[in-house]
Amino acid sequence: MPPRSTLAISGSTFAIAANAPIGLALFGLALIGLALILGCDTKPHASTNATASNPSGVPSPTTPDSATLAARIDKTLEFNRDRRILSVERNAAWQVAHGAVAYGKDLKLLVDGKTVSALDYLFQGGTMRGWQLAPGPAIPKTKRPSVQAYVEAGSYVGQGHVDQFLGYLSQAALPLNTPIQIDDQTLTIEDWGRSAQQNVPNNPYREYSWTLIALTNLFPNEVTWTAADGNPWTLESIAEFEAKQDLADSPCGGMHRLMGLAHTVRYCRNQQIPFKGGWQAAKTTVENAIETIKRYQNSDGTFSANYTIRPGTSADLSTRIGTTGHTLEFLAYALEPQQLKEPWMERAAWKLCELLDSASQVELECGGLYHGLSGLRIYRNRMSD
Repeated sequence: MPPRSTLAISGSTFAIAANAPIGLALFGLALIGLALILGCDTKPHASTNATASNPSGVPSPTTPDSATLAARIDKTLEFNRDRRILSVERNAAWQVAHGAVAYGKDLKLLVDGKTVSALDYLFQGGTMRGWQLAPGPAIPKTKRPSVQAYVEAGSYVGQGHVDQFLGYLSQAALPLNTPIQIDDQTLTIEDWGRSAQQNVPNNPYREYSWTLIALTNLFPNEVTWTAADGNPWTLESIAEFEAKQDLADSPCGGMHRLMGLAHTVRYCRNQQIPFKGGWQAAKTTVENAIETIKRYQNSDGTFSANYTIRPGTSADLSTRIGTTGHTLEFLAYALEPQQLKEPWMERAAWKLCELLDSASQVELECGGLYHGLSGLRIYRNRMSD
């Protein structure tokens, strides 16, 4: 994900690009090209019970009950799944990976005029800008084949962070034996995950947000493993490192770091691991962030445009969707079931649906869009917890 300042600028660009006159070409071909790569367009719709400002067709109550909120979320998820369809010619793997967080194998992709499952297309050997995987050397101890996933730091086309694609795909509940065709070899999600374990010591960026997400999802019973340097590594040590990092200097206000730590906390609870050391550091960071986010929440239900740094809002629609969406995604995963039912969270989920509905006719920056939709999906799935 880009830093917040870049997201705000690009978000404004995409919102303008959808409805602006030709004269805005003065912004430059570079911006137009960027929008064509990054933007998630919307297709015309002909719903008889919806309007451009409320495509869900669900009325806006002052205080939504749980059934009304669930219906609103379902409609918002359905609309953006069916109307915002990525294109293999226009978009890139960065957008597909983000879309998979929200929709998994239901994410749609336009290929040669036909709509197919985006993940099926890529896993079956389809080509797309930014999808750069290659078979690697066998892992010495296990002799398993390995997967090399190239990193383009800060990229909006390919993988911008170590294990970013794997971390997102691990949230799509794909079986470990899911085959992935890479060149002339068929590898699996497990091969990719084992490669991530091996490569932990070789991370040049010292950033493990997506690694934590991937490993806690893919290998829920493995706290320790031997990496390529021959040394034992643990999830606790990685979590402790991540918990010490400055959220303000982290991508998207630290929401990805917090997601990695939230996965760690849930992992501990599922495995009944006592909270001490690195585990406790992760829990403390998550709990402090939740309190700060709640304190900085705006009166309209959105979350601060400055994340956990300070209070604030933005007049830019794409920025509000991106910041509230990233934050809601973290909260929907991290909060206890009873906390999800508190009015401040219900207002946030409802407001995000309203924001997405109001943007139904414009192009949006894909990262913020899909993290917001992922947050709504997680929240919806946990409403019955």
